[in-house]
Amino acid sequence: MKLANLTRATLALAILWQSFAVAQDGAQPSSGSVSQPKPAQTTTGSSGQITGTTPDSQSASSLSESRSAESQPIDAMPKKYIEMWNSGDLHAVTTMFTHPVFITFHGQRRLLDTGNLAKVIMSWRKSMPDLNFIIEDTIVQGDRVAMRLTFSGSYKERLFADTAAPAANLRTIHAAEMLMFQIRDGKISEIWDDYDELVMRLQMGAVWRSNDELAACPCKPDADSTQAPSPPSRP
Repeated sequence: MKLANLTRATLALAILWQSFAVAQDGAQPSSGSVSQPKPAQTTTGSSGQITGTTPDSQSASSLSESRSAESQPIDAMPKKYIEMWNSGDLHAVTTMFTHPVFITFHGQRRLLDTGNLAKVIMSWRKSMPDLNFIIEDTIVQGDRVAMRLTFSGSYKERLFADTAAPAANLRTIHAAEMLMFQIRDGKISEIWDDYDELVMRLQMGAVWRSNDELAACPCKPDADSTQAPSPPSRP
C-alpha cells in the first residue's frame, strides 16, 4: 500500500516538473523572432561632435536649414561687403555684422555705426555713380581675410572739402585700398581700412602745398572749395 502511494506521488511530482519546464521554454523568445531595435541616426557638427539624433521621417531639406553662416567660405561676407559698395544695395548692412563690430581707420579704432556706414556708401556713390571696387588679391589666415583692391569712378559731385568742383568734362578717379576683416560665426566682427585718400583728393582737384608755401601765398583759398560740406568720414 505504501509502495503504491509512493509511486503515485513520484508520478505527480514528475508531471509538475515537466509543466514547469514547458512554461519556462515558452517564456524564452526564439532567436528568429527577436526584433532588433533600429539605431537612431545622429548628425554631427563641423567640429565632429554629435549634435543630436535625427528621426527617419526628417527630410534632407530640414538638415540643410540647420547649416549656419559658419559653413560658408570665410571670405563670403567680405565679398558681400565689397558688393554692397559696388551696387549701392544696403539691405545686407543689417545682417553681415556681428555686434559689437569695430573698425580701424586713420589709425583710430572705434565702434562701427551701420547707419553711418550706409550714409558714407550713399555719399560716395552720389559723387561717383559708377563706383566700382575690384578685388585684386585675397589672403586668408585663420579668422582673418585680407584684400587688396583697386577702385574707380566718374567724378560727378564733390566728395571732399578743399577739392575742386567737378569739371564739365568728367574725370575718372583711380585709387587703391587695403582691407582686412575678422570673421566670427561667419560674419564680420572687425574691419581695418586703409585707402589712398591723398591720391583721390589730388585727382579731385586738391592742390599740394607745403606749410612755407601756404604762409607765403597772398592768395585766399577758393570759397567754393572750402565751403563745400564734408561727407561723413568713411568708417
